[in-house]
Amino acid sequence: MVKRKKDASNSYPLTKEELYYADVKIRYHIAVATVIRARLGPGFVRSELFRGTCFGHWLDVQSTSTDSALVHLMLQTEYTPTPVMHQNTLFFRVGGQELRFGPQEFCLITGMRFGPHHWEYGRVDSTFRERVFGHAGRPKVRDLKNVFHHSLDELSDLDAVRICLLMMVEVGFMAKDTRLMVDLILLELVEDLDSWNTFPWGSYVWKVLYKHLHNAGAKRSARCRNTPYTISGFIWAFKIWIFEVFPYAKTFAIKHDGIPRAIGWGKNKCISWKLALPFVTKATVPGFEPLPMLTPTPEECATDWWRASCQFFDNYANGSLPLLKKPRLSSPPQLSVMVRDQLAEDIADPTTGHQSTGPRTNMEKTMDKLQKPLVMTRCMSLEERVDELLKARRPHCQKTEMPTTSDLFGPSDHAETINEGRVSCQSDMICVQGYNVKQSFAPILESIFKKHGDIAADCLFKPASMRSSILEIVCEAVSRIQTNDGIHKIEEIEQQVLVAEAANINVSWLRVHLDTIRANRKCSLLMEMKANTSLVKKAALMDLRESCVELMAAQERFEKAEKCVRVLNLVENNLNDNILESKSSRDSRARQLDL
Repeated sequence: MVKRKKDASNSYPLTKEELYYADVKIRYHIAVATVIRARLGPGFVRSELFRGTCFGHWLDVQSTSTDSALVHLMLQTEYTPTPVMHQNTLFFRVGGQELRFGPQEFCLITGMRFGPHHWEYGRVDSTFRERVFGHAGRPKVRDLKNVFHHSLDELSDLDAVRICLLMMVEVGFMAKDTRLMVDLILLELVEDLDSWNTFPWGSYVWKVLYKHLHNAGAKRSARCRNTPYTISGFIWAFKIWIFEVFPYAKTFAIKHDGIPRAIGWGKNKCISWKLALPFVTKATVPGFEPLPMLTPTPEECATDWWRASCQFFDNYANGSLPLLKKPRLSSPPQLSVMVRDQLAEDIADPTTGHQSTGPRTNMEKTMDKLQKPLVMTRCMSLEERVDELLKARRPHCQKTEMPTTSDLFGPSDHAETINEGRVSCQSDMICVQGYNVKQSFAPILESIFKKHGDIAADCLFKPASMRSSILEIVCEAVSRIQTNDGIHKIEEIEQQVLVAEAANINVSWLRVHLDTIRANRKCSLLMEMKANTSLVKKAALMDLRESCVELMAAQERFEKAEKCVRVLNLVENNLNDNILESKSSRDSRARQLDL
């Protein structure tokens, strides 16, 4: 029997003999999604309300089998790379390749949003618990199940949907024991379905799933490798990841198009230990090599949950976000929101400042102390950014006096007389719906207004001249995108969009185009890298073949030389024998002559 080390970071199975079977019970209940679908009734109002939530796609789940042998097999291949570059990420070594199952892969499979969540219990007056469960005590999971199975028809449509959402999380994703309490945070969060839909469920669920999966194989084998054991949580997502990574899975299940990927897999036949082994043992066979990591498709890149999660992943990788801790209620105001609110108040009445309209908490007072220097710093950077963009766009020799960023914060607002649809006194300026812009930007601005309305209607800045300048910045960004110049100058366009967003110009539609350009650019770079890698690989193969030919020729010359040496040795030995024989004959004749 092969002994295994206790630490999964030091040892991982490489051969079939090192893989061992154990009876594993996986406690997860993703099948509750099909029960919810049946209880809500297809086509009914409740069903449509549930489909309108962030969990609506789970009603279309097809594959709900456990396949515990496959999960147990894959857990034995886990290892920890050195040094550890990605926290809260699982790594597996199969067929000589490093496979990754982390937040990004979990997000692509489940469609759950990742992000920082701050939720503090007790900040919302919740009546849902008393209204549905009817007692002051904290409900348990069995109470939740009891209402779902026996009292769902007696509830209002919204409360019925709320019960189903709680069932999806506590039973389907978290696989909680019926004796445990329902999370109080969820009981408050489900009261506001808008907050529920924007909550980062990926971060919430992944934290628990990672804890259950990490080193699960090492913990079991440390005691007794064949002892039965139980694991719980959203293990089903891990099984779907195995299906996504290993092409061999297509021999058991059929994958259809679907976003997220979890709902695309059809029902599969039960995978026993014997059927699961080829996932690892055939990992080096051409056509069955596993994928090191999952990459999003263009359709997935366009989803809100993936774009929001990518922003969180980028910030987390750059160290600007802390590790997720226990949630609190309200999200702290972001810097850009604080700047916008502060600017709006200063422009409306620069002498009054903040006026409290009610009792203030210690947190609000602390935020007020921190807010002012942050706002001033951001305002200064905004001024410099606007000035740089205006200077880069406008020649210094232009006679027309352009407004500077000091106009943004000046106390006076100069009246301007604008004749709609007429060319202004400057030969290169045209009035478009009250905004004087350069003649080259007029068609673009008209198209924007026609499709999106007056995007500067809620602008923070009063002077029409300043609004026109910022609109020209937006038009220039659109022009660059239309002429494909934005592909090479995406950073400059990003700066222009940031200026417009800080001024409260509606450019959300432009942000979507930028995200698409980034995704396409990343895909192009990856394809280019793949092409270059293929060329290098082809050259390396040619060198290998030439080296093999040279090696075979040298081997052949070696064998010929070795054969020649053997022949010469035989000749030399034969000559030595003849010489000895000749000497012996000569000595014998000499002795006969002496007699």
